[in-house]
Amino acid sequence: MDSVLHIIHIIIKMSFFIWFAFLFYSSLQKCFLKEGKSKLKLLLLSLLTSPIISFFEAFFVSDLIAYLFLAGFADPDKNRELYTVGEVAYSCIVVSSIYLMFILLYSRLAAKWFKAESRQSVLFVYLMFNTISVLSLRGTGGGSYFSSKIAGMILDDIGVLFLYLAAWLYYRLVVCSLAKTAQERESVNWKIFVVPPALFTLFYTMLAALMIKKQDTLGEKLILSVYLFSTVIVFLFIWAFQVIIKNINATIEAVKAQEEAEKAKDEVKELSVEVMEALAHTIDAKDEYTKGHSVRVAKYSMMIAEKLGMGEEDCENVYYMGLLHDLGKIGVPNEIINSPTNLTDEQYDVIKTHPALGYDILSEIKSRPDLVTGARWHHERYDGKGYPDGKSGEDIPILARIIAVADSYDAMTSNRSYRKYMPQEKVREEIVKGSGTQFDPKIAECMLRIIGEDVDYELHE
Repeated sequence: MDSVLHIIHIIIKMSFFIWFAFLFYSSLQKCFLKEGKSKLKLLLLSLLTSPIISFFEAFFVSDLIAYLFLAGFADPDKNRELYTVGEVAYSCIVVSSIYLMFILLYSRLAAKWFKAESRQSVLFVYLMFNTISVLSLRGTGGGSYFSSKIAGMILDDIGVLFLYLAAWLYYRLVVCSLAKTAQERESVNWKIFVVPPALFTLFYTMLAALMIKKQDTLGEKLILSVYLFSTVIVFLFIWAFQVIIKNINATIEAVKAQEEAEKAKDEVKELSVEVMEALAHTIDAKDEYTKGHSVRVAKYSMMIAEKLGMGEEDCENVYYMGLLHDLGKIGVPNEIINSPTNLTDEQYDVIKTHPALGYDILSEIKSRPDLVTGARWHHERYDGKGYPDGKSGEDIPILARIIAVADSYDAMTSNRSYRKYMPQEKVREEIVKGSGTQFDPKIAECMLRIIGEDVDYELHE
């Protein structure tokens, strides 16, 4: 009976090691292996640095060092199985510390091989697999900790079955999600992931060394309690890291969605500007002498708004309004727009309809109701003698007042069918003359400052 149980015990143990090694290899491949890398080399690396292999290597080396120290400094006549509390404590600290150093060394080697963006993410994978593996190597089946060898084997096998589940849950719930965050160095505080399993490794390895050296003083109930408690801790780790990574991924996805939305918004905005500029060019093309007029008015309007200290949104809005301020001219006959002589009263009355016509057209754009402002009121005067509504002073929207100054400036500084552009000093005189009557004084003052800075008169057409 004992031999059958022993064989079953060995089969369960070996199958777990194989299963564990496969999950460890799959985890490294999923999280860190890039396209084109040799899977054979990865398999060899994962086998050589597997936590189970490293456990035997590190524990053997560290335990050997601890025993050599005790052999060198302790009483040679003393029974080596009965060390003092201080000697046992020192030995346990040496064993656990060296073992943890081995884990760090293996994870560093793996991170270098995988060229991982974050070495701490590789370390987390190693530490968590190590946390599971150290529990599988507790060796209760040997019967040395229990009065009944069969009880020890059964306890050990039940523990291994739980670790089957732990390894699978860790792979499915944590590793598969970790693959999405492994390269997100800026988005993850890896200390949250690395510190808890590192402390567990340090503590549990120290405890394992204590059990080996002082097994005669440790009762079965204490050992059983430690096994149960440590197994619960592992499952809590898996649950906690699954929740944390899930939240991190959700945050990353939300940020990416927001960035994509912002990008789409920017693209729509860029397209809208291009459409408005194309429409402005179409309007200006009705008169060969006013080509580029709307774009220049938009540019001057933005310069004035910036001088006034307006926010970015207002500066952009006045630019868009400037582009479309003459949209109503699309309904004005070409012979009037291209008249080589001064307009008659009848022709001027037709010209004066373009603000209202532009207003009617732009009011159909429900998503941007503010665009009508520049089109309807850019010919209003500060003294109330403008058109179409005879508004005055502060009743005229400020962006329309800005466009009025920019529009007049461009009219004076560009060629017309009946004259060439005015000299800069003459333009300055006209703006000073119109300040407080045709123009808002503050806006006129801003335009004069812009003219003063344009020493070489580069702003004219």
